[in-house]
Amino acid sequence: MSVEVKYLGWASFLLTTPQGLKILTDPFLAGDEALGVPKSPVDPKDLVVDLILASHCAADHFAQAMDVMANSETTKILGDHSTMCLTEMAGFGDLNGPRAELTTSGATYPIADCKIRAVDARHIAFVHFPDGRYLTGEPLCYIISIENSPTIFFGGDTSITMDMKLWGERYRPDIAIIGIGGVDLGGRSLDEMDPEDAAMCAEMLGVKTVIPMHYRGSDYLERFQKALAVRAPHCKCQAMKAGETILL
Repeated sequence: MSVEVKYLGWASFLLTTPQGLKILTDPFLAGDEALGVPKSPVDPKDLVVDLILASHCAADHFAQAMDVMANSETTKILGDHSTMCLTEMAGFGDLNGPRAELTTSGATYPIADCKIRAVDARHIAFVHFPDGRYLTGEPLCYIISIENSPTIFFGGDTSITMDMKLWGERYRPDIAIIGIGGVDLGGRSLDEMDPEDAAMCAEMLGVKTVIPMHYRGSDYLERFQKALAVRAPHCKCQAMKAGETILL
């Protein structure tokens, strides 16, 4: 059976499973001109979802999470301790509340026709508050297993790691949604995983399809397609535009 995938921009996707479960990944929709990230064509006020899947608390992955939470009293959020703390600070309940679903690397979260396993991301989870305080946490990737449907690896902000080979052998993902670039920091591109590393990631995971995300400019996509053709010629690059919907 098919999974509907709508790309909202940057690292944000709306996944709809065969049972109708709606999962939203890393909702950063407002964009940021200074970072070189365009605004999503989708307004967070229009999103009503069952679950927000948060890879970590960085603004370019989490900024509109609480806006989406406010749209429905039944929306839950899955993430590490730092994202749970931000959820509590926003008034949506503590770790024991019905809307905050804590996870950590190695844990599996079952919901409807899905099992979502959290695994380590090679990155940092960090948020800096205006009063000088800061919060750190555990950045995560997710392996989304859907009944009678493709298994999806969502990479969040991870850089390349040999763990990807282990995950490929253990969980057999069919599709990888992975970053191939990064934000603009005053003229310097902060690429957690560049196109060539991303192609190696796809090779180690053993996936049949890659949906690239988290990049600025067609040059990154062209580099990735070229590297993928060498590292994993069996793997299809399914590039998407913000607002586009496909079935997998």
